[in-house]
Amino acid sequence: MPGRMEHDEGRPRGGPRCVRGWLVAAVILLVAAGCGARPALAPSPEAAPFARPLDIYRELGFLTGGSQFPVVASFATLAGPAASSYILFGLSMPSTALRFQRDGSSFVAEYDVNLDIMGLDSALVDRFSTRETIRVASFAETGRTDESILFQHAMAVAPGTYVISVQVADAHSSRGLRTADTLAVPVYGADANVVSAPLPAFEATGRSDRGLAPAIILNPRHSLPFGDGTPLIYVETYDSRQQVSIRLLDAGGTVVWSASEPVQVGGDVGFAAVAIPPDSLPLGRFTIQVIDAGRVAMQRPLLLTVSDQWMVENFDDVLQFLRYIAHPEELDSLSQGSPAQRRERWERFWDRRDPLPASPVNEFRDQFFQRVRFATEAFREAGNAGWQTDRGEVYIVLGPPDQAVERAIGRADLAGRPNATEWIYGNVAGGRLSLLFHDRTGFGRYELVPASASAFRAAAARLRPRP
Repeated sequence: MPGRMEHDEGRPRGGPRCVRGWLVAAVILLVAAGCGARPALAPSPEAAPFARPLDIYRELGFLTGGSQFPVVASFATLAGPAASSYILFGLSMPSTALRFQRDGSSFVAEYDVNLDIMGLDSALVDRFSTRETIRVASFAETGRTDESILFQHAMAVAPGTYVISVQVADAHSSRGLRTADTLAVPVYGADANVVSAPLPAFEATGRSDRGLAPAIILNPRHSLPFGDGTPLIYVETYDSRQQVSIRLLDAGGTVVWSASEPVQVGGDVGFAAVAIPPDSLPLGRFTIQVIDAGRVAMQRPLLLTVSDQWMVENFDDVLQFLRYIAHPEELDSLSQGSPAQRRERWERFWDRRDPLPASPVNEFRDQFFQRVRFATEAFREAGNAGWQTDRGEVYIVLGPPDQAVERAIGRADLAGRPNATEWIYGNVAGGRLSLLFHDRTGFGRYELVPASASAFRAAAARLRPRP
């Protein structure tokens, strides 16, 4: 599969075709303008009260980078040629993880991937190295903070337990990930493991012979945004069965969906590509299980989230911060109905606010959740999460100010210590806006003064589309 792909007018040159906005290749890049807000203020070191995605992925056993290089990687295995098994390595990252450079009318970034597979005795079994090139058409695309770049590679090894060293690095900065993981590679076949683990995928066409390379595009994060696509699960079988049984459990262990799917068999490999009905799934963490002879044969995690920026597992929690940009009628509609109705209303809510409907990404929604994440981390006050404070609300609705000035008002003037901050926006809803936050108690609770509160409410109302 090619390691380099050029883009023109949002479409790839050549053979890859679009799947849910992904361009399918060894490197896959979402081509749509990003709309990331550049924070004008530094985040607080205090932990955010809501789950950061990288924390959740680490908890589930995925390989992850840090906040400056938020790559997420995972392994999967399938039957390989003869008596071997395939190790499938997949990773994803946002465009902001890489440093792009202008190249004519486009922007280019490069990153390196190095994999060393070693036995438990540290003997090298196999090694893979590549440098991948990402080319985008506009500067806006370099600021994408969603899961926009995919990479995957398959290596055939003898079944056994291995230590895999992983190095992923931006070719033009010091950002990178260097880690190692231990992976047990099972034996697959009619006399051993007769089914594979259920693999979340973006696309899966299946194969009939274990000597063929797996024809799937992995979902390395095992996650899917709520209201955006259908979870696709790929399973292989290595016996003569005609059906495979799959079920989905929520975090409490309750079965929320199950099905027996027909297996397509054409050789020594059968496969099923199962689309889980999205209308039956709420937000949250799930476990996908393959059931064989009444027992759990294989299982993997699955996440349904509201955003790559912020993970929440309760839809009612989402409505709390949507009140900043939604009309009461919209909130009432989103809070009621079946999962299918909520999903449809959720999609309609964001579609009405999408500034570029022709692109595969809703730029307004991505920007909104970026702001929620930043506000949660930057503006935490005693007793309140950052997004619940006055500064958090203003940041979510208006974004970063053009200018922030610390001031000393009232008795603070005598000591010369600032107890207020003024945020200045040069052009909000057609005019200049100055908002003053005052820490009246001296305990770090910055509240809008009455005049600023009124001005902000008026500006927010003008920005809110009518229902």
